[in-house]
Amino acid sequence: MPNCPHGSARCGTACSNVRSDPAFQPLSTRLFPKFEGADAYALTGLAARCDWVVLSDRKAPYVADRVRTDIRSVRTVFVSMRAHEHALAHFFDTVLPQLTSPFVLVTGSEDITLPRQIDQRWPSLDAGLRGKLTGLLDNPLLVHWFCENLDEKSHPRQSPLPLGMVYPHARTDVRVEVPEWGGSGQKHPRILCAHRVRDGGQWEPRRRVTELAKSHWRSFVTVLEEPVDEAEFEALIRNHAFVLCVEGGGLDPSPKAWQTLLNGSIPVMRRTAVSEAYTVFPSVQVDDWAPEALSADKLDDWFDTFYRNGYLARERPAIIEKLGIDYWWRRIQACLAGQA
Repeated sequence: MPNCPHGSARCGTACSNVRSDPAFQPLSTRLFPKFEGADAYALTGLAARCDWVVLSDRKAPYVADRVRTDIRSVRTVFVSMRAHEHALAHFFDTVLPQLTSPFVLVTGSEDITLPRQIDQRWPSLDAGLRGKLTGLLDNPLLVHWFCENLDEKSHPRQSPLPLGMVYPHARTDVRVEVPEWGGSGQKHPRILCAHRVRDGGQWEPRRRVTELAKSHWRSFVTVLEEPVDEAEFEALIRNHAFVLCVEGGGLDPSPKAWQTLLNGSIPVMRRTAVSEAYTVFPSVQVDDWAPEALSADKLDDWFDTFYRNGYLARERPAIIEKLGIDYWWRRIQACLAGQA
């Protein structure tokens, strides 16, 4: 697992080296600074493009609104889940009654999962909020709901939204330089296992995967057990054809999956409601973290599919485009255009 280049133990693999390249801004849904009150947040990433942003924090004030246009013209609403119960209550009690035009809802900025909330670090949603979320999908003004850490897809107007990259120290939008990928000859046909395992049941999948990597999969998986700096971690990604992107906080395998793709490798993830969002990218999705999920023969087949035939090199421009914030913003705008 990498050390954060900014010295934050919380950051882990969530941040990438910030470089000066005005051409590329990755998707990012996470807002900061945390735990200074909702009114202290800087608007960045996807939230900064939305018409109405409900900010929330687990320190008072718990909720704050940023409205960038006349309420009658609001078409996109971003709701931060950092203090999810406060934020959702505010959205249903205060924001939704004022909306008069078709709108797209975006929820994110925390590992909270919706609509059921199955992350073990927080309690499940109460029946009242769950009922309101279910009813929202039938609201005639709702065009679409893009949900970070979607734990159950039950409606065609509901889609998972990747969180992209995380920049805890940024107060303005971050742009990055996309690394050169090189050819397939620079890729080892191996899988990299590098993740942080914390205490608690929420991190059991990572514990299980680490054990499998050291036993059943040891002939083709590299296990990184000691911290490395960010530059070395990215070099390891570029040297490995595949990277295990195991859910921990929330269900989304990013930012590691985003970082893997930015560095020209293929994320290996578990199939969930969230992983549908990654079908626009080259990825390997397994049904469960079981011994039979990976094998040397499967690895060889995947290496053929993505590398030996030149697929990844050919698709590089399209992959990079889809990692950018503009691509996901166009998807939001396309939903609204369908209502014009």
